[in-house]
Amino acid sequence: MQVLTPTCPFAPDDSIAELCSQIESGLGSGNSVTVVGSSLGGFYAVYLAHKYKLASILINPLVDQTVLRQQVGPQRNYYTDEQYEWTKKHCDQLDCLSTEPAALAIRPLLLLDANDELLDSHMAARHFGALAETHLFAGGSHRFEHMDEAVPIIRSYIERYKKKD
Repeated sequence: MQVLTPTCPFAPDDSIAELCSQIESGLGSGNSVTVVGSSLGGFYAVYLAHKYKLASILINPLVDQTVLRQQVGPQRNYYTDEQYEWTKKHCDQLDCLSTEPAALAIRPLLLLDANDELLDSHMAARHFGALAETHLFAGGSHRFEHMDEAVPIIRSYIERYKKKD
């Protein structure tokens, strides 16, 4: 199994273009593709799962862009230290990517830490409802602190939706 962990550009449209290119490359090679995303990446994963009819794993995903509308202004990428300006235009781009869970061809795996201090995990659970296989872990944080417990669940999910050759 090959795992790609791209560092995406900050602009949503640019991120989606990069991710689409990588997915299309994987699908074109006959590979089985599952999209995995955390936080804003989870929001992107829902869009991509719908667009390509893929399995998706969503970890503490963003389901409501309100929190990002409150962050318009200068920002810093915590991983690359890149400085950038988050704008209303970026929020509008996200609005165009918004995808309802009912539109997904494959039921997503939803992994949530109950004590996510940034995004309301209970809101995410309600947003997906019975349309997702949901695992809500006690405690934790937005960083998702239950990966050790989640790995067997993730493996099982991927195996269920792996393309059969």
